[in-house]
Amino acid sequence: MIDLHLHSSASDGSDTPSQLIEHALKFKLKAIAITDHDTIGGIEEFLSYGELKQIIVIPGIEVSIRHDPLRELIDVHIIGLNIDYSSTKLINSINEQIKGRLEQKKAICRRLRDEFGYNISFEDVKAIAGSKIIGRPHIVEMLRKNNPRKVEGKSTNELFKLISIGGAAYVNRKVELNLEESIELIKSAGGIPILAHPGIYKISDWIEFIKFCIEAGIEGIEVEYTYAKNRPYYETDKADWAQNYFPDYFRKIANDFNLIKSGGSDYHGGKKHIMMGEAKVPDSYLKKFI
Repeated sequence: MIDLHLHSSASDGSDTPSQLIEHALKFKLKAIAITDHDTIGGIEEFLSYGELKQIIVIPGIEVSIRHDPLRELIDVHIIGLNIDYSSTKLINSINEQIKGRLEQKKAICRRLRDEFGYNISFEDVKAIAGSKIIGRPHIVEMLRKNNPRKVEGKSTNELFKLISIGGAAYVNRKVELNLEESIELIKSAGGIPILAHPGIYKISDWIEFIKFCIEAGIEGIEVEYTYAKNRPYYETDKADWAQNYFPDYFRKIANDFNLIKSGGSDYHGGKKHIMMGEAKVPDSYLKKFI
């Protein structure tokens, strides 16, 4: 098996890039990809360490794209696999993305404190994240840590919804790539753009949406994914249904539209109770990426 969707401590995972490889070896995975959120900061360590081990390591990234409700692009992510992480264009664009991400998280923390009465500050969230890219999981972690009574009885999903698009405390990013720009950036760095975890999105007509993504330049789609353990299905009565339905559905779509198949666990270390390799991605996908 392989796993082409992993996060390290360079973004919001708990394992270092080297630890990802060690864990993959324990699970006897043939290949893995690092796909940190809006950063390539862990790739050099990942590749250098991987060269010393009996495993195929693939450099990647998961890009958060601009929300565009009129096109049903809400919290959509694009994975880029086999990217050239030394690309100047990629580096410059990602640096701008990171700045926009930081300003957004600062604004969300201010709203949570000033408008909703939570004991939270951006400095506290930044301390939890350390040198990593600051994401929503870090804000949720601080909400629980500093406000045990206020969040008592609230699920993780509820807290994420509060600070996600449509949520009462959400703030748009001022700097963010749209769908076409994200795909073009990945391709300019020699990578393959993949539509990440498609089953989590609210889409009115999947066939038309896939056609639209293909016109925008998407080349692949994530087929296998840990839907039962991720938002919006985790801890709901639809978890088992999503896990059984979506992989088969998107495999058929990939075949019908001649899309490259990918898949992964969305492993973040000890978070989410997800095991590396849990998505059971077949080795046969690998030939498209090496």
